[in-house]
Amino acid sequence: MNLWKLWGKTMTREVPPEERQVHPLLCHMIDVAEVTGVLWERCLGAHCRQHVCSALGCDDEAARRTIMFWAALHDLGKASPSFQRRHAPAISSLKAEGLSFERQIGGTQPAYHGLISAWALPLFFQQEMGLARRLASDLAKALGGHHGGWPPPKVLQSLNSDDTGDATWDAARAELCEALRALYAPATLQSQMSNRLEWQALVTLLGGLVSVADWIGSMSEHFEPASPSSASAYAAHAQDIARRVIRDLQWDAWQAPQTPATFEQIFPFKPNEMQQTIIDLTPELNGPSLVLIEAPTGSGKTEAALYLADWWAHRLGQRGMYVAMPTTATSNAMHGRVVKMLNQRYRARQVAPLLVHGQARWTRSPSPVETEAEEGDDQAEDSEAMGWFLPRKRSLLAPFGVGTVDQALLSVLLTRHFFVRLFGLAHKTIIFDEVHAYDTYMSTLFCRLLSWLRAEGCSVVMLSATLPTSTRRAFLAAYGAREAPAELDAPYPRVTWVTGNGSKPGGSQSVRAGCQALLAPDNRELALHWHPHDDQALAATLRDALADGGCAAVLCNTVRRAQEVYQALREAAIVPDDDLILFHARYPQAWRAEIEDKVLGRFGKNATPAIRRGIVVAPQVIEQSLDLDFDLMVTDLAPVDLILQRAGRLHRHMRPDRPARLREPRLMLIEPRSADDLPEWGSDAFVYEAYILRRTWLVLRGLNQLVLPSQTQALIEAVYDVDKLPVELSPDDPQAQALCKDRAEWERNRSEHSKQARKRLVLPPGDEDLMAQRNAEYAEDAPGVHESMQALTRLSEPSITVVCLHQTPYGLTLEPEGGRPIDLYQKPWAELTAELVQHSVSISHSYLVRWLAKQEVPVGWREHPLLRYDRPAIFDGGVCRLEGTGYRLTLSRELGLQIEKEDA
Repeated sequence: MNLWKLWGKTMTREVPPEERQVHPLLCHMIDVAEVTGVLWERCLGAHCRQHVCSALGCDDEAARRTIMFWAALHDLGKASPSFQRRHAPAISSLKAEGLSFERQIGGTQPAYHGLISAWALPLFFQQEMGLARRLASDLAKALGGHHGGWPPPKVLQSLNSDDTGDATWDAARAELCEALRALYAPATLQSQMSNRLEWQALVTLLGGLVSVADWIGSMSEHFEPASPSSASAYAAHAQDIARRVIRDLQWDAWQAPQTPATFEQIFPFKPNEMQQTIIDLTPELNGPSLVLIEAPTGSGKTEAALYLADWWAHRLGQRGMYVAMPTTATSNAMHGRVVKMLNQRYRARQVAPLLVHGQARWTRSPSPVETEAEEGDDQAEDSEAMGWFLPRKRSLLAPFGVGTVDQALLSVLLTRHFFVRLFGLAHKTIIFDEVHAYDTYMSTLFCRLLSWLRAEGCSVVMLSATLPTSTRRAFLAAYGAREAPAELDAPYPRVTWVTGNGSKPGGSQSVRAGCQALLAPDNRELALHWHPHDDQALAATLRDALADGGCAAVLCNTVRRAQEVYQALREAAIVPDDDLILFHARYPQAWRAEIEDKVLGRFGKNATPAIRRGIVVAPQVIEQSLDLDFDLMVTDLAPVDLILQRAGRLHRHMRPDRPARLREPRLMLIEPRSADDLPEWGSDAFVYEAYILRRTWLVLRGLNQLVLPSQTQALIEAVYDVDKLPVELSPDDPQAQALCKDRAEWERNRSEHSKQARKRLVLPPGDEDLMAQRNAEYAEDAPGVHESMQALTRLSEPSITVVCLHQTPYGLTLEPEGGRPIDLYQKPWAELTAELVQHSVSISHSYLVRWLAKQEVPVGWREHPLLRYDRPAIFDGGVCRLEGTGYRLTLSRELGLQIEKEDA
């Protein structure tokens, strides 16, 4: 038959069907194959290609042709009556080619074309390519699942002849396969794969690669409707387009360096002793490896990690690097450091623009990418596909990215296109900064992520100042460490590594592990004082401490408490208004960025005595990764590892000019409120486990100083080694009884949280049932979806994003003073989108999240990939009343967003 008659894409939905231009199915299949070929050559990296070649048992060129051929087959299911009926003008010409559109059953919903691809391909792979049945089925599912999830067996079995067609359609699909096989000449493969983990890692990688290639190949402004003379001529044309598009996306502008760089070529200083130890370790790390560096804050761990990433890029030919930070604020700060490092390393090449900030939702938005969906497809899916080309997700696909750990964890949750995230991370170096004692839920996710990163050929660097032994052992085992735990327990500070020196991913190569003590920095003594839980008393203490100048940080466990403490200190007028700073995450990002810059400028490493003055009141936003230095620190009680993190911002740098009253570092802990001499945790118990808080309190309450880092590990183990009491207690001591009660609650939570994590997780890479696992398609961003169906990376209160708008004489504006009017009925253009998201805030009040989720999304936002889940909050005079809720939102530059109850 004339294969060009089968349509694959229709363009310009706004016109009637009979006027729409059609892109032939064979052309689109070739488009995707050619994009795949360019991605193979320019973006996958030598290490990734080597692993694919090893798994397939063929050389690079044969593997490239085979992967291109498979990618082309992703839309074979469009050669079916179920799909071809969607464009009525095509039916008569297809009937003339002998294809039947008669319905045998009728009345059923048409099947999705990806399902038909997954149904039709196994027989071809078995009969024509010699693959074993299981391998053929796995490969077909990976290709057919390119729109988000691998089809489960029961769904494939539900297809009927109205969906798939009769023998005439079988023949048409066979002709397409043969035409593409003649074009790409795929390799003849072995019928069986010796290692299931290796094979499943390969098909997962392939699923992500094909999805990305399909999105690029569906960019209608590049791949326009064609009327080709031959398949080979069109393939050459499509290849030229594919190269241009990949170049425009800047995914191919960086290639792994051919020569290694010294530490001094990457950073403008010599390595310290800890960093030199890491450099000396590199000959041991000739394959994908995990390196865990445990050392005090400020010791240069980040530079050591970036050096390792660069070394692996050269040694292994890896695809780049993703830096995963604990919070948005820390990723903002790390972004600049990585840009500086890349500019230093690649001075003659423009690589800095390739670094796509993982939190770039808050920065300038690029022009929207248009992908053309098939006629009749859901436009929400279009928006989702376009979302992958916006910075927040593209950070995983670009060679270099900085973002939060949550974006990496989503790659092992059963979300749509989880395999695209795994593809984005595969064969890169992943750096996890500020790793600590995650809760049970997040630790379970993290261990699964590590097992997948190893399977996909990733090297991993984990940085921590405060990691419990039980957690570090779990992480090492997840990556493949087989040594007895005691053999990997050198004294703190230390570096531990797990490496496999083979050419294959996953578990097929030999695995070695080791641990080495690092040179400990000189101890420093911090005076430890307990302070009453009284804001007025705190104001008096700070007034006295800062009488001669200097700076202090007050760290609170919640935003609301930070706002309350700030108000108390403002009323006390201890320092000028400009020297009292409230810093938290509930400001519109445009306002918050100004505050963050002010905090970093005043209290960062290079701040001068003239500007290092004042008080910062903040929640956890400043406890990690930000290079801040305070003369005095006050903190709410938190788990001991976070207390030590916070202490790392106290006298962080040598400063001979500190005021006399503040020359000795002093850490003040706010005493928890108590009843019957037992601490009461109040709202802190919603942030941290009461059991861990109580253990921390018992360990610290008798101390009057901390000696760090020599006490670091002992303090952490005293709190987190739950098989032992933190201190000696008699059984009838009320503290022991309270501890026992807290432990029972902690164990119940741990069991439930582990269950919640396992429910949402992708199965391990070597699991026999992986390819049959039903993808629940947990929602990543949709606030209206019930919590049980959300892809949670942390078990916390659900949240929703509101865009803060103001009612002014000019109409709705982004600033209370006025400005450009905002039309909620018009789809925002790129520049306006950037401004809207820079004026958004996340709300996690559970009742208000549910209420806001029920409100309509503005018409102009509904199909926008960045705004389709957001809601407007309209403030009049700084107040947004939420009718019928009993609550109102207030917004000011001073306090940020507050949630208040309406007056009775």
